[in-house]
Amino acid sequence: MRASWLRWHLLLSALLPLTAGFFSGCSGSPAPSPAPSNQQPTLQSTVDSLVNTYVLSAGVPGVTVAIAQNGNMIYAQGYGYDDGKRATKATDIFEIGSITKQFTAAVIMKLQEQGKLHVDDSLSTYLPQYGFPSAITLRMLLTHTSGLADYTSFPQFSQWCTNGVSEATVLTAVSQAPLQFAPGTAYIYSNSNYFALGAIIEVVTGQSYESNLDQYIFQPLGLQNTYYELPPVALAATGYTNSSATLEPVIEPVTPWVRSSAFAAGALSTNVYDLVTWENALMNGQVVSPASFKEMTTSNGFVSNGQSYGFGLALQPYNGRPVMFHSGGIAGFLTEELVFLDSGVTLVEFTNIDSIGVNSGFVDILNAVCSSAQLSGTCGPTQGTTTQQMADEKNSLLHAQR
Repeated sequence: MRASWLRWHLLLSALLPLTAGFFSGCSGSPAPSPAPSNQQPTLQSTVDSLVNTYVLSAGVPGVTVAIAQNGNMIYAQGYGYDDGKRATKATDIFEIGSITKQFTAAVIMKLQEQGKLHVDDSLSTYLPQYGFPSAITLRMLLTHTSGLADYTSFPQFSQWCTNGVSEATVLTAVSQAPLQFAPGTAYIYSNSNYFALGAIIEVVTGQSYESNLDQYIFQPLGLQNTYYELPPVALAATGYTNSSATLEPVIEPVTPWVRSSAFAAGALSTNVYDLVTWENALMNGQVVSPASFKEMTTSNGFVSNGQSYGFGLALQPYNGRPVMFHSGGIAGFLTEELVFLDSGVTLVEFTNIDSIGVNSGFVDILNAVCSSAQLSGTCGPTQGTTTQQMADEKNSLLHAQR
C-alpha cells in the first residue's frame, strides 16, 4: 500500500529515541536493558540528535544504530517507524546486502585452514564446467580483481530477483560475459566474485552455503538473529523504496529479493547486536585464525577513491587509523558498518529504505562518535593527522562502494 510523503513526514517529525542505550557486554542476542544512571549523556544525545535530524531530512522510515568497542555495546538505539505504526527497535532484523561478503570470505578461510582449498587455486579447478579463465584465482574473487562482469548489471537480473535463479544459470551467464579487465590487473567491485565463491564452498564441502554458515559461524557464535533465509516477519524490519519519479517522494514497501538471486554476495539478514558480536569474533580469532584474519585485512594492492579491498572487507584509513568496513544495499535496505582495527571501536547503521542515500548520515555519526569525550582517544585523529588528510578520508568513505 502506498504511504504518502506527508504521512511519513508527520510521523517522523514526532520522532523520539525509542529504545534505551546499552552499556553492557554484547552477546549474540541480548535483551534490552536500561542505561546506567551515571552514564554521561553527551554521546547519546549527540547521536540521537544527528539521527533524528538525518531521518527527518532524508525521509528514512526506520534506523537502528549501534556503537561498540571490542564487542561491548556502548549504545544501541532504534528510531522511526517500521510500517508507519510500529516503532523501530534496536533488536529489529534488517537485510544487510553486501556485508554478507565478509561471512563468505571467512568460510573460505576456514576451508583453507582445513586444507580443503587454497586461495591461490584457480577458479576453474572447482567450477570447470563453466570454462572460466584458468588465470582467475580464488584470491582474485575475494579481492574483486578477477575481471568478472557483475551479474547484478545483467538485463535478466530483475527477473532473477523476482522468480529466483539457479546457480548454474548465473554462473553460465557470468562465464559467457566479456571480462572487464585481464585477471589480476585491476580492482573493480563485482558481485559475481562472491556468487562464485558461494558455489565453490558448496562444491568443496558437499553441503549448502547456508549449512556452512550455520556450521562455521551462526552456531559457534550464537548468532540467533542472523539468517540466510528471510527472518520471521515479527522480528524483521520492512523494506521500503521511493517509487516516485517526481520531486515528491512516495514511500512504499518493496518485495524482497528471492534469496537465490543474492546468494553468497548479499542474502544475509541480522540485527546490530549480532553484527557487533560477529565483527568482534572475527577480529579476535574466534572465527578464523589470526593469520587468516591478517590475510583478510591485507590490501589487494590497488586503491580506488582512497580505498582498497581485502577479503570481503573494504579497507582505508580514517582519522589516520586503519579501518575495515562495508556497506550493503538490497531491495528495501541500505546498511553500513565500520570497525577501527587498532581500537575495536565499531559503528553500525541499518536503514530500511533503498532509494535514499545514507552514507553522509553515517559519516556524520562516525565523526560525532570519534569526537566525543568517551571515544576520542580510541578513534579520534592520531597525532600528525592533518586536516586535509581527514577531509580526504571522509570524502573517500562518503563515496564508498554501495
